Amino acid sequence: MEIPSGDGVIAVSNRLQGRIFCAIDGMLIHRFDSALAEAPSHDKFNNIGGNSLWPGPEGGDYAFNYLPGTEWLVQPAINSKESVSISLPDYGATIGKDLPLRNRKGMEIELHFRRHVQSLDTSRIASDYSLRTLGYRTLDMLHPKNSYPTEKMLFCAWSLEQFPGGDQVMAFGRMRGDAADGINTKYYGDPGKRLESERNCFRLRLGGEERFQIGISHEAGPELIGAYDRERSLLVIRKTWPQEGLYFNIADNEQPGGPFSAADSFSIFNGGNLGFYELETIAPLQLGPGNTCGPSLLWSETIIMQGTRNKLVSCFEKHFKMPGSFLA
Repeated sequence: MEIPSGDGVIAVSNRLQGRIFCAIDGMLIHRFDSALAEAPSHDKFNNIGGNSLWPGPEGGDYAFNYLPGTEWLVQPAINSKESVSISLPDYGATIGKDLPLRNRKGMEIELHFRRHVQSLDTSRIASDYSLRTLGYRTLDMLHPKNSYPTEKMLFCAWSLEQFPGGDQVMAFGRMRGDAADGINTKYYGDPGKRLESERNCFRLRLGGEERFQIGISHEAGPELIGAYDRERSLLVIRKTWPQEGLYFNIADNEQPGGPFSAADSFSIFNGGNLGFYELETIAPLQLGPGNTCGPSLLWSETIIMQGTRNKLVSCFEKHFKMPGSFLA
């Protein structure tokens, strides 16, 4: 399904589990593994790319990616099950599927997943800065079919947007508070000197051989994350909105401090030698009666801009209120 947007198109694929891919003037923006899409694996993770839904947490006692007695895995409901179209209005698309899942505690859950995608109007940015643009907004919803107590089950909607690139990419973010206090580096790997902060902003030089990931705490009031791809003259901005609800640790590790040792609403993953990166948005879990699991609703927004470096820097500084030096 194709949704026009600015100078490009937003493609939503049921066959590829509800992933989203974007192109500007015919050039694919997202990472896409065409060989794997054509011949997906039956027992390994089909890391095809695009913008996909992931149920958090990945690790810890409540993990969906570690079942009792198993190594890391991706369950079939996420890895291979196709979505179906629910409605196709002129301005967007709504798709969905049911997700039978288990967690590391052995609890079984069935979630109703719905993804609504609609185009964003980026014409003002395009005209003010002479850029090629597109934008879209998603609402990812996970609704539990039955009542599940939070002492046995935690889940959240988690959008992973994947792009090709590494050494030529600078990631960044902005928050209301001091950036140095709002960054969580306890996923795995250490970005070291690749990570720098300046008042309420930070930048993160991607690439290299090592994989690492950072999170941005929802308590720090994060306002946006993004990346500048120097080689493709591409600027990507992602946003999500703060919500009331239960944020918890989603990290792919043992989470020795427990499920509430972190509470991030954004994350950035550096794939290292894999040659891609991810800009991620994370929703809280809403609570039902008696500390049961309610739904998890994730609003996200992606704006993609392409043009000369000078025009991108001007837009970065004036429209998004970020230091132009970050795009050096």
